[in-house]
Formats: sequence, structure tokens, C-alpha cells
Amino acid sequence: MIVTAVAVGTRGDVNPLAELGEEMTKRGHEFRILTSEAFRPLIESKGVTFLRLDTDADHVMKYMVTDYKTSLDFVNGLFKLKKENPRFMEQTIDAIKGSDLVMYGTCSAFARHAAEYLGIKCARYFYSPMDPTRQYSLYTDDFNSDKVLKSYDGLSDGMSLMTIVALNKWRKSVGLPKWKKSSRYTELGGRKVLTFYPTSPLLMPMDPTWGDHIHVTGYWYHPGESIKEFEESEELTDFLTAGEKPIFVAFGKAESPELARLQLLTLDALKKTGIRAVVQAYQIPKKDKINTDKLFFIDNVPYAYIFGKVRAVVHHGGNTTNGLGLRAGLPTLVIALALDQYFYGRVDHKLCCGPKPLYIRKRLCTAEEISDALQDLVSGKYDVTTQTISELIMKENGVMEAVKAIEDYISEG
Repeated sequence: MIVTAVAVGTRGDVNPLAELGEEMTKRGHEFRILTSEAFRPLIESKGVTFLRLDTDADHVMKYMVTDYKTSLDFVNGLFKLKKENPRFMEQTIDAIKGSDLVMYGTCSAFARHAAEYLGIKCARYFYSPMDPTRQYSLYTDDFNSDKVLKSYDGLSDGMSLMTIVALNKWRKSVGLPKWKKSSRYTELGGRKVLTFYPTSPLLMPMDPTWGDHIHVTGYWYHPGESIKEFEESEELTDFLTAGEKPIFVAFGKAESPELARLQLLTLDALKKTGIRAVVQAYQIPKKDKINTDKLFFIDNVPYAYIFGKVRAVVHHGGNTTNGLGLRAGLPTLVIALALDQYFYGRVDHKLCCGPKPLYIRKRLCTAEEISDALQDLVSGKYDVTTQTISELIMKENGVMEAVKAIEDYISEG
């Protein structure tokens, strides 16, 4: 079996696919990932075939994360990426030829049209909820209500309208029928499209009204494998063993004036509270990165490694990072940039795994608000529940569930 996954996104979007591909390869299948050149080392380290899509990973980060404030910003970002690579459909068609299955996500839905053109089956993968349910949503803070279900109104129509503008000219040029407002990504060739949510069902329970083509599998990763090559420095060892167990603060590599300000505010909050912390923050000026008995600054470190050395974690709330933290049993504070991150922060809080999330797209939080959230984070009131969640997540095997679903889907013809 040949499976080709198409990914337009950040490392957090690509890494789960590489983990899935590694397992598929071990089982004798060929797994290929079409994505930005920046992710070639990650993909090839897993024994998975890398295929190049001429999309700048830094621009994806800027358009989809840093500049993202509203749904319109997200749409504009996609059109900017399309303009930067006018051959993206030709590259996609060349890459997926011969595949038995094409997998695509939110930002790579164009691959569905390439697959339709070649007569190839499809699967969707999403890291946050896209299928209507009354249990949870990106678009409202409520849970389990009619308001939640109603928040999905217009989502499918919106995706179709964007497709009409972006791809109908191409569809006409290759002889495919026009995409209509009523057209849906959930079906292809009269069959429901296989759909994956690579997150824990503890955070995103299956909706009983969904069909059996939708799978909330658990996370797609093998956490232990990412720490094999890491060598802890003597300075880090000394800091970790010198006093009270620290927290880990990780803000990733997204950059903007707003994020630079947030990182300095967080640094002020850490100093004010006196909470010991390992800090990964690329936009804090070098002059302010002074290691003390309370603070240790670090650049690259495998999260699966450092999460085993700390007592709590602060991050932006991406699905994979959030899952690694909960799997490690760490109370979590999410300071979110985007709706999907804020969603996981709200779910973490609902599960009693961390404080209420801070969402800087609504308003840049203050140092005092961050201080209060940090003190709440280490208060101990989230420790027991988070450990229980950890034990349950440890029993999940999202990769194997996805592999079995793919094999069954293809074998059914």
C-alpha cells in the first residue's frame, strides 16, 4: 500500500504524520509526506519518504500562526501561500500518483481535488474539531449545548466558498465539475471520507452521531524515541538538581512584536513569583537571558525529555505539545495564539489539568495575570487529576489505531 500525506503547516502538523509513517513503513507499506523542505530531516529520520512542496515553512508560521487573529486572516494566509507557489497543484499531482490513499489536513485540502482528478481515495486529518458536535467547538467557550452545535453553522459553506474562489478555475481546466456551495469535503465518490483526529478521546470524545468513518485515535507519537540523541549539559543538570523542581516555559519559534512582549512579560512574572523555570523563548533579548538559581534559558531540547524533568509546563497549546505534557502528568498553563490552542487550554482547564488559559488574540495579558496563573499552576490542585489523565493517555495507542483504520479502509475497496 502507498499512502501520501500532504502537510502545509508547522512542525507540530508534520511530526504526527512522520510518526504514523514510521509505523506504516515498519508494516511493509510505503508512506510519503509532501511538505516544506524544512521538514526533510525530521521525516527522513523516521525512514519515511520525503517529497518537496515549494512552500516556505517560515511563511506558513507567519501567515497561519503569527499573523492569525481572525478567520479572514487565516484565509488570506492560504491565498498568500498559493500565490507564492503557483505550481502547487502540479506538484501535488506528481507527488500522489500511484498512491492508494491521499491524506490531507485543514491547510492542504487542495490535495483532495488532486486525488479526485486521479481517482484516488482520501483521508482527512485534523488537530482540532471540524465535524459538528454539541460537545465542544473552537468557536465558543461553551461545552455540551445547542450553542456549541450551532457554532459549526456556516463552516462547511465557508470552506466551499473558499474552494470555489481558489480552485474552480483549475478544476475546469482538468475537466472536473465545478465545486458548488453545497459540495462537501466529507464525501468523495459517494463514500464518506476516512477522518482522523490524532488527539486523545479524553480531550475530544467521539460524538455518538458521527459515523464509523471518523476516528479519535489518540496521539500519533512515540515520545521515547525523540530523546535518544539528546545529551544534557552539565549546566542544565546542575540547575535541575540544585533546588525545587522547576517548571518548563516553551514558546516555540513563532516571532512577532506581540510575542516578544509576551515573553518579556512572562519573564517578569517568573521573577516576581520566584518560581524556578527552564525557559525556551527565542525572542527574549540575549542581555536578559541570564541564568540564575531560579531561571535557566535553553534553546533546543526534546520536549519528551524535558517534560520528564519538570513539575508543570507553560506553552501555546498546540495539540502535540499539549498531549506530550499531559502524557507526562504535567499541570498545564496554555497561553494561546490561535483558536485551536485556546480550545485545548479550555479543555485542559475543564479536565482540571491547569488554570484557565490566556488568549492573547483577545488581549495581550499583563505580567500580573501571568503571575496569578503561574501561582495557580504550581498550587498543587491540578496534580492528582493530571496524573490520572496521564495514566489513561499512556494506555492509548493512536498510531496503531490509525494504521488499522487505514488498512481496513483500503481493503474494503
